[in-house]
Amino acid sequence: PTMSLASVAPVAMASGPGMLSKKTWAVVGNHAKNPVVERITNRLKSNGKDVHRVNSPGKSTPPAEFNFLGDVPGEIDVVDVVCAPAMGALVVEEASRLGIKHVWFQPGADDPVLVARAKALGMETHCGCVLVDLPSGANL
Repeated sequence: PTMSLASVAPVAMASGPGMLSKKTWAVVGNHAKNPVVERITNRLKSNGKDVHRVNSPGKSTPPAEFNFLGDVPGEIDVVDVVCAPAMGALVVEEASRLGIKHVWFQPGADDPVLVARAKALGMETHCGCVLVDLPSGANL
C-alpha cells in the first residue's frame, strides 16, 4: 500500500522563538577578541542552555573549547554564527555535514547569500540577535 501525503506529519519549522527553546547550542566566533560573542554565550548559559564555545574556522584561541563543530561531543541543536560571512560559509557547510538543522545568524553574519545557502542545505535559519531576542532570565 502507498502512503498518502495527508498521513505524513508536517515538519516542524523552527523560527527564532522555536530555536530559543532548543537546549544545546554552539556559539561560533572569536571568543577571545569579540566581547559580543562572550555576551551571547553567557546569555544563553544564564537561560539554562548547554553552550559550547567554538572558534571561527581555522582559529585556535582560548577561551573557546573547540576549533570546529565536529570537535563538540554529542548533538548540537543550534549553531549561532557570530563571525564574518566568509567564515560563516565554512561553518554552514560543516554544520550541514554534521546534520545540524538549525542555524542562527547574528547581525553582521547574516549575509543573504549565506542564509540562502543554509536554507538550500535543508537547514532552518533565523537572523537576529540572541541578546535582543532572549531576555536575561527568560528560561525558554
